[in-house]
Amino acid sequence: MTDRTDVQTGRQAAEVLENPAYQEAMRVLRETVVQQWREHPIHDREGALILLQYAKVTDRFEGVLSGLVERGKLAQHRIEVDALRDENALQRAKRKYLG
Repeated sequence: MTDRTDVQTGRQAAEVLENPAYQEAMRVLRETVVQQWREHPIHDREGALILLQYAKVTDRFEGVLSGLVERGKLAQHRIEVDALRDENALQRAKRKYLG
């Protein structure tokens, strides 16, 4: 991916994470997994393991989105640094003087 693509993807991931419908869906999903775990028979280890896997996948999915946001922020920073490096001496003096 290019830096510009990473920036766009990061912005889209941030929109998802900030979306109230997404937040509600994740809250309900987490509560459902915890409730099922609490009600789960203690002797059914395989079922408990599946519930644990659901919880981990939920966390990992959100982590992937958060990682895309951070990657986009880093790409934006690289773009800004590259733009500063590429400006000529007159532009640099003007930017410093005008602040």
